[in-house]
Formats: sequence, structure tokens, C-alpha cells
Amino acid sequence: MRRPRLRIVDIPASSGHTITARLISENAGAAGASVICTEATGRDGASIARAFDTGACDVLVTVGGRGVGRTDATIAALAPCGEVAAHGIALQPGRTAAVGRIEKIPVIALPGAPDQALAAWWALALTVLDRLSGLWPRERVTLPLARKIASSVGIAEIVLLEQIKDVWMPLAVGDPSLETIARADVWLAVSGGAEGFAAGTAVDTYILRN
Repeated sequence: MRRPRLRIVDIPASSGHTITARLISENAGAAGASVICTEATGRDGASIARAFDTGACDVLVTVGGRGVGRTDATIAALAPCGEVAAHGIALQPGRTAAVGRIEKIPVIALPGAPDQALAAWWALALTVLDRLSGLWPRERVTLPLARKIASSVGIAEIVLLEQIKDVWMPLAVGDPSLETIARADVWLAVSGGAEGFAAGTAVDTYILRN
């Protein structure tokens, strides 16, 4: 077993709020990572790049600074000093997430909105942490669905569920509110090739919190 070293770079929002970075840091600590948090001095590419200190971490995660085209400051910072492997993920929520690397260090760029960032964190970053720590595969809990889940073909969708007796009750597909995230017990990802699951289908889910 290992305790991966995770560096979180928070790109400051125009509002000054840092709730998303705090949520990711708490999730990372609960997942067994040793977390170091830092904040970029600005939202421009040069300021963000200066915070990319990969010398003492196993994974680098950025939070915020995501946008479209020239407003995507995180990609502008990552491209010159590393490699952008994928920019824009077929994942809902979390479409603007990106993945790459700086030398041998994986880099995961999360959106600034809490629901978008958490979805990309669950689907992308937790997988990396599990591999590095030796926890792979992550423990799953299987129960039947109380009602059907309808999903769009072509994009993976995160579903939040609550346990009611011996079944999973779907709470949200796609874009959950923070209240729904707080209420949910588990999550699952419906693959892009599926239209969902019928009521009564036994599905594998991942626990949100201990």
C-alpha cells in the first residue's frame, strides 16, 4: 500500500470562492492521498504554470481556470510545459475536464463548478489514485434499481443514488445540485454506449463517503 502525494492547484475564481478546491481536497484525503494545496497567483497561463511544481507529487490536479478557446487558461499553462492528452471529455457533468502529463506526472484539470469538478474527480482522478495506492479495483456495492435510469447515448453520465432498504433509488442523472450530492450514498457512470438501466437491474456502484 502507498499513500500517493497529490498536489492541488486552485485557479482563483473571479468571485474569490474556493469551495470547489476544498471539496476536492477533502475527497482526496478521504481516498488516502497526502494532499498539498496551493493557489495560483492569477488566472493567466503564466501564473498557473508557476504553480505546477511536480517535483514532490505523484499526481497534479488543477481546479478551475477552465473555459472555451482563449478563456481556457489551464490548458494554455499546461501545453507549453507538458502534454495535453485529452481536452474535453465525453462525461456529464465534467465535459470541460482535461487530462495530460508533465514528464511522468499525471495531470487532471477539473472544472471550477463543484458538481462538474466532483464528477470528473470520481470518474478520472480516483482511478489514478487507486492505481498509485494499490487499491485497484475500488470496492463496489451491488443492489437492484428501484426505478429505471434513462441516459443519452454517446456520453457517459454520472448518476447519484440513495439506498432505500435493499434497493438503489436514482436521485440525479447528469447535473446534480449540491443538496443532491450531499444526500447521495453512491455513484455510478452509465457508459456512452448504453441508454440506461431498467428498473430491477442490479448495478455496481461506488461509495461516496465512508
